[in-house]
Amino acid sequence: MKKTPLIALLALLSVAVAQAEEAPELLTLSNWTGLEITVSSKKGDLLNKITGKESTVLNPSQMSVYKVINILPSISQQSVDPYGLADIVNYHESFRFRGVEATAGGVPATTANVEELPVTGRPGGGATIYDLENMENVAVYSGVMPTNVGLGIADVGGKIDMEIKRPKNEFGVAFKQSIGSHNFSRTYMRIDTGDLDRGFKAFASGSTSYAAKWKGYGASNRNNLMVGLSKQFSDKTKLEAFATWSKGNIHPYKALSYAQIQNLDSAYGTDYSNDPTQYDYYGYNKNEFEDWMVMANLEIKTDEKSKLNLKPYYWSDKGYYMETITLPNGSPNIRRWDIDHNLKGILSEYTTIIGDVDLDFGYLYHTQKRPGPPNSWKNYTLSGSTLEFSKWAILSNGSSHELHEPFIEAKYRVGDWTLEGGVKYVNYTLPSILTYTTTADDVSYEEALASATLVPFKSAESTKTFSRLFPDIRLTRFIGNNASVNLAYGENYVAHVDIYPYYNSQAALNTTIPFQDLWDKRIMEISKNIELSMKITGSTWNLLPTFYYAKHNYKQAVLYDADLDATYPMNSADATGYGFELEGEYKPSNTLKCYGSFSWNRFSFDQAIYSDATGALINVKGMQVPDAPEFLAKGIVSYTVGDFTISPVVRYMSSRYGDVQHQQKIDGATLFDLDLTWSRPLAELRNVNCSLSFINLFNKKCVSIISASDYKTLKTSYHPGAPFTVVASVAVHY
Repeated sequence: MKKTPLIALLALLSVAVAQAEEAPELLTLSNWTGLEITVSSKKGDLLNKITGKESTVLNPSQMSVYKVINILPSISQQSVDPYGLADIVNYHESFRFRGVEATAGGVPATTANVEELPVTGRPGGGATIYDLENMENVAVYSGVMPTNVGLGIADVGGKIDMEIKRPKNEFGVAFKQSIGSHNFSRTYMRIDTGDLDRGFKAFASGSTSYAAKWKGYGASNRNNLMVGLSKQFSDKTKLEAFATWSKGNIHPYKALSYAQIQNLDSAYGTDYSNDPTQYDYYGYNKNEFEDWMVMANLEIKTDEKSKLNLKPYYWSDKGYYMETITLPNGSPNIRRWDIDHNLKGILSEYTTIIGDVDLDFGYLYHTQKRPGPPNSWKNYTLSGSTLEFSKWAILSNGSSHELHEPFIEAKYRVGDWTLEGGVKYVNYTLPSILTYTTTADDVSYEEALASATLVPFKSAESTKTFSRLFPDIRLTRFIGNNASVNLAYGENYVAHVDIYPYYNSQAALNTTIPFQDLWDKRIMEISKNIELSMKITGSTWNLLPTFYYAKHNYKQAVLYDADLDATYPMNSADATGYGFELEGEYKPSNTLKCYGSFSWNRFSFDQAIYSDATGALINVKGMQVPDAPEFLAKGIVSYTVGDFTISPVVRYMSSRYGDVQHQQKIDGATLFDLDLTWSRPLAELRNVNCSLSFINLFNKKCVSIISASDYKTLKTSYHPGAPFTVVASVAVHY
């Protein structure tokens, strides 16, 4: 294992400790010359922030929130695309908190909320419909989190919450133009009206982004629009409303086998072909989606200490995936997955202060149409260069998930102590699934259903409901003005729905076992987390060490069921996670700012499991789960000379495995980025930023994405990381 990045990081932090002085303020890496966005990791009452320019340093395209937060500890985000446009694997982001893949197993949700609301979705096009320039703050919660944060269908592992940048009080224009390697181009503009009359303000923004794939054929482009309105009716009443529209056309990269990824030189040139007579033609592997999101916030101050917020929301996602698949019999097919779903709900929240106690009462109602799991799959074969309809691989009803989630959170302060805690009640109902057979040809989903026949054996006519209380508690002790200790406990949840497509593709299941039996066996995975952290602050530095331990009950894995004599995804395994995190910030002068993070993450099963291939018991107890690096070390430095700022970034990731038995090892890697920025006010302009960003500066070849639970082949697949990439940007603020 290479230790150079870790040693350098620890050396930097030790220098910071040597210069410790008492100081009451929290040091943050602010004013990094650029678009103002705050990225923060939150652990109870402890908060570390990275603000400003690093949002563009870490993700110049400003299209992927996961790339922006990748500098934080215990976050493993991998990408095949340097811009975050075509980074699609298994229909969701390649992303882990503390080794936990929060959206694995067909979870119909993402890890990102907006304004506490679950208005991002998967599968579909809802992952990158927000321009990060329109976000004020991005908060990252790992493990233990307040009950009013992890709202939605799942919060296991952690949650990301994005706060929208409100309309400004004064008229303003922000314009940014970026160009880069692989024909990358992005144009962004935002106009703020300022206060027009009697407290009415608004903004409108738009962006268009395009990038050709760095290997193979095809490209990705996305167009986004966003509008925000704010009206102050009185001192006690305010209404805010936001709307987003997005349309994306994406050509993903071809997944590779373990054998293919062993030769990295070859892997960096292997992708889909440009021959339409071949099943791996790039034109048969694409997706197109159009998304709408609207949300509002009605704020009513009932008295000096109390406030009521009502937040209704709606999100619509329409489009399709096309992809080359391999059937269980080894035959290639082209699958089209048409998606037309939406989600809607309302969050009611009442905050008040009674004596020395801050109280937050809330209730979320959320309903979300399928998929997932899929409503329909159509398979095609090739005749020359013509797609010929083969069959409806899946045809089922249009049903919905439903969630009722009341919660209460309280905070009490006395002397140097702060006690926080709460509980939420999760009542989550999985949809009924009615499977149909049809002789219809290549017609619309509605037309196929009209002539279909119900197959009760392959249906779950009864819904499945989970109900449980989930508590959290955090105790903080402040020691003087420059130190605090935090002890926290909390429980999180997730439910998996990938049993349905797995069932439909496995004849050994769908011809012998009623699907209702498997649906009834669904169990919610629950994680129980405990954390001990400390914040130490000096005049020019701060340190945040954290120890954590997590027990996962009913973790999903592909296991053998002796009662049914079958192998399928089930929630009957236990797993344990534990580790150590260290964040540090150091600002010895106004011209030098440093941030570093280190994490050691262990996550493994607690027992041997039965293989899905042979039914044999395999001993994986204590072995790190696939695609979970044990060590991560990251750092960013900003050095300013006059109007110029130099910002190098380094990320180290230790080795990983592509399989649970550790037979497919992937070596670790150290990657370097570099950002050069010139920034100053110019004439009538508030600020002008010119930046040149170098991604993967030394063109390091490595493996990025490992997909260990893929619908395509039900086997692990791999992607190489993005090569050396250059991005130039000019941003103007008026």
